Amino acid sequence: MDPPVVQTLSSAESFLSPSTFGVLLVTTVILVLCREAYKTNFPKVQGIPEAPGARPFIGHLGDLGGRRKQNDATIFSKWGAELAAGVFQVKFGNQRHIIIGTWAAMEEFWIARNTSILDRPHHKGFLDKIGVDISGSPMTDQIRRCRTAALKALGKPMWPGYYKLIEPNSTAFVKALYEKGENGRKTMEMYPWLRQMMLDLTLNLTYGARAGDFDDELTNRLLNSLYEITSVRGSSATYRHFVPLLRIIPEGVSKTMAAAAEREKCIDIFYGQYLQKVAQGETPQCILSSLSSDKLTLDEIHGTCMSLLQAAPDTVASGVYQCCAWLCSSEGQPFQAEVLAAILDAYNGDRDQAWKMAFQDEKVPLVTSLYKETLRFFVTAPFNNRRASKEISIYGTTIPKGMAVTMNIQGVNHDPEHYGPDATTFNPRRFVDDPTPMPHLSYGAGGRICPAWMISNRIMGAILTRLILAFDMKQVEGTRLPSIDMIDFSDAYGLVAMPREYDCAFVARDEKWLKSVLGL
Repeated sequence: MDPPVVQTLSSAESFLSPSTFGVLLVTTVILVLCREAYKTNFPKVQGIPEAPGARPFIGHLGDLGGRRKQNDATIFSKWGAELAAGVFQVKFGNQRHIIIGTWAAMEEFWIARNTSILDRPHHKGFLDKIGVDISGSPMTDQIRRCRTAALKALGKPMWPGYYKLIEPNSTAFVKALYEKGENGRKTMEMYPWLRQMMLDLTLNLTYGARAGDFDDELTNRLLNSLYEITSVRGSSATYRHFVPLLRIIPEGVSKTMAAAAEREKCIDIFYGQYLQKVAQGETPQCILSSLSSDKLTLDEIHGTCMSLLQAAPDTVASGVYQCCAWLCSSEGQPFQAEVLAAILDAYNGDRDQAWKMAFQDEKVPLVTSLYKETLRFFVTAPFNNRRASKEISIYGTTIPKGMAVTMNIQGVNHDPEHYGPDATTFNPRRFVDDPTPMPHLSYGAGGRICPAWMISNRIMGAILTRLILAFDMKQVEGTRLPSIDMIDFSDAYGLVAMPREYDCAFVARDEKWLKSVLGL
């Protein structure tokens, strides 16, 4: 071998020695980490301020996801106040988000440019594990078909067929409060009963399931799986959803995956029962029957029904529960007499008619104002995630297609520039003479508004009407008192702010009459 060749090989071996290789590896890792530490999916949008305190790799996540014992919307409001801006940007790991925090800014995006933000962010490791989700998935042709079918199934022309499903559930709920609470002698924590009622009702509406089709164990399994998914859905609590480097580490079976699998097992049981009824010649009056005629695939039908199941036990139940928290508080108790009088006046003093027509009518403006103000003031869904479906030209700058745009619903719902100086006060009469079609943003707005918002309003109003007709609701000293602060009413920091538990005494206003309408 010629000496020059030997010398070259010797140099190569020296260059590729373990120590040199180690230095190269460490240098490469450092360069990759430096790049990833500040890398974002989109460059900073010029002309829009950025919240302070971003950190390498995680961006602003260290202050979000409940890590400061506050929900993201509360943190967004603080940043907006510091920046004196209704629109600003933050970094969720490597994802850049535009935050909308005032009513005026919301109108610019959610109303004037609604067709530009129809999409949803795709959280890796979440949406790919739970299947079709008409509320949380990006706006694909599939999701558009499912939403159209859901809106049709939940439209007003379908309501008369659903009343007979709703009626027994609400009666059973009021009966449980009366009997289990021993007519006010025992205080009741009503949320489990309320959430169970809403789940039973939604199972009835979606899969045609009736009392006797399922037991407590099955519904508890389903409720628990729904809660696990809700706690992660749209949340910034999980770093790996936003920090790509963390996804290098295998996840194993996450709570989300386990909950999605459990939810699917439960739904398979209800679907099997539905098919049995059809085989026996029965066509259940339910959303599944309606969707089956809309040329959706089986996965799309289940996804649509499960999306409704996912939302109803939390949104409607939380709204009614927090409204009752205010009604039974020392602040709200005097109002009960006023709203009761308004209900009776609307039905010429006929309690039986008021009870019977609670779901079919909405003729008591004070009840309508009460539930609207509840949804405005106690924001149980404090933020709403969207994604630009096309370029947005605004404020002299451009927000690129694909960038996340998040509405701080809590901040918008409490905006004094829109609601006036009493925006931070609970005013149950606020909307009595205000026919605005958009009293709050708790259902969202525009093309991605909750498809069940109209029937949810009717159900909330009807349940509140029956509770007010049936009971004088009272807080009891020495027990857990209701939390009625407009922000600090929940210990949950995700997409749904589950209200804090409280105890309430439900005392029949007229025990003889109540027993008669409950069939006791």
